[in-house]
Amino acid sequence: MTASFFLEQLTFSGGESIHLEPDSIVVIVGPNNAGKSATLREIRSKQVTEAYKTTRSHVIANVRMGRTGTTEEFLERMAPYWQPESGYYQLTALGDPDVSTGQFGQLGQFGLSYMGFDPAKTPENMLRLIWEQGHLSTLPNLFIGLLDLSTRINATEPADVFNLTTDIPYHPIQKMCVNPVLADRLSRYFQRAFGHALIVNRTFGNTMPLHCGPLPPFAPGEDRVSPSYARKLQALPLLQNQGDGMRSFAGCLLEVTAAASFVLMIDEPEAFLHPPQARFLGTLLAKEKPAGRQLIIATHSGDLLRGLLDANPSSLQIIRLTREGHLNHARTLDKERIRTLWDDPILRFSNTLDSLFHEQVVLCEADGDCRFYASLLEATLSEDTDTRMPDVMFTSTGGKHKIPTIAKALASIGIPTRAIVDFDILNSESPLREAVEALGGNWDEFQPRWKQVKAGVEQRKPELETPHVRKEIEKLLSEVSTAIFPNDVAKSIREVLKRASPWDEAKQLGLGAVPKGQLRQVAETLLADLRRLGLFIVETGEMESFVPTVGGHGNAWLAEVLRKDLRQDPHLENARKFVQGLFSPLPRATS
Repeated sequence: MTASFFLEQLTFSGGESIHLEPDSIVVIVGPNNAGKSATLREIRSKQVTEAYKTTRSHVIANVRMGRTGTTEEFLERMAPYWQPESGYYQLTALGDPDVSTGQFGQLGQFGLSYMGFDPAKTPENMLRLIWEQGHLSTLPNLFIGLLDLSTRINATEPADVFNLTTDIPYHPIQKMCVNPVLADRLSRYFQRAFGHALIVNRTFGNTMPLHCGPLPPFAPGEDRVSPSYARKLQALPLLQNQGDGMRSFAGCLLEVTAAASFVLMIDEPEAFLHPPQARFLGTLLAKEKPAGRQLIIATHSGDLLRGLLDANPSSLQIIRLTREGHLNHARTLDKERIRTLWDDPILRFSNTLDSLFHEQVVLCEADGDCRFYASLLEATLSEDTDTRMPDVMFTSTGGKHKIPTIAKALASIGIPTRAIVDFDILNSESPLREAVEALGGNWDEFQPRWKQVKAGVEQRKPELETPHVRKEIEKLLSEVSTAIFPNDVAKSIREVLKRASPWDEAKQLGLGAVPKGQLRQVAETLLADLRRLGLFIVETGEMESFVPTVGGHGNAWLAEVLRKDLRQDPHLENARKFVQGLFSPLPRATS
């Protein structure tokens, strides 16, 4: 067993306590201003200043630490810092606290140096005491590290030259210098992300900077310390002079692979990165996390989360934060549900996971539906400067049958979830039943009315009966003489089949396909109760039925409609009312 401290439980201001596993990767997600970054800062503050009672926090109410391993295993982990010549541990870079105020003098407050000890000469009995009594604030940079943007940028600054025989390499660049395998691996990662190698310059002078560019080949007789080769390196761009994206990416990898911290927290590692680089970084963070260490990541990026899922770490845990007033609430996403989403080949390349970063989500059957309803929502609110634009994401599920799975996963962590479906979802029990149950409804309360409505639609006589359908199709087939079946004939056959089905007609008419009278009233109350649950069935049939004066279907219809005045065009009035009705309060998820 490897000795380790880890975050065992986080209690948030909203009252929820989340259990964390050792050696895990914890990803904190949620809408803007939910407290993601503040969570990391307050965890760090509570541990570094554990004896400083005036420390205040707003998101985290309590942090409980766990510990694995024995004292001897802890000393074994500290072996790289042992100086046999002096008989002490050299912990200079591990005991520097992040605060400089308060009352000092007792073990466990603000670091060894504030207690009158020389961190460069730490006796073994002091380390034993630190471990056995759990004084994390004595060595804050060993136990819990916070990697924000400035820390990542600073990690790419040149490192001091050090004595390979007597000094301990604390800086990540120093560790690259003594570990060529690590240096080569990080260089290959950087090459893949930015098209440049990452090279340590050991001959620069009093410092060792990182260069980026093509790795210079050795000329005959050259090696890494040859003056001629040094000149080649110095001609390459310095990483410290590059953009923040390159530096932040490199800083993340340097700190994760070389940091001493038992728990390493990273705030928004995706900052300044394009989506493909953010996704790649997520994969590398999962792949490169040293065994026995805990990684806590606060992120706004679905791409980074996708990268973590690409790596398929069994220890991945996702926590979603939301804020209600001054309270921050937390929920854990069930691992099996997120894996179910991620294993679906369609959803893997969709934006469904981005819903974790929004306050609410609307599921639609297709991308065109998302664009239509999102455009109408924006149009209805664009001139109202006093009303906050809803933080809502419209996402396509690729059809009705995917809605229950996604809705169940999102609702399980408290994301207010709605779904818009065409009227023909009433055609069969599945996926209607699964969608109702995924949104928290009791199917037994809906089934009797659904059966009545379904029977009412199907009692309508189709426009064509079977003999007529057969006759029309045979007539169309008799006119085909080419080796390749004509597209226009195929289209005509499809139109014939559509007219033979009452549900194809219902998809165009919506409630108009239900017989008038008592059965129509049953249908209206059924749709109203489904809306209160979060399942919005288009009463006019389908998206295109909102504006029947525009011909075509799908993207062709949508392109024409979006040219209209979405705010005031009278033909879109029913569509505007439908979209506004999407955001009435829904019951809060409790599963």
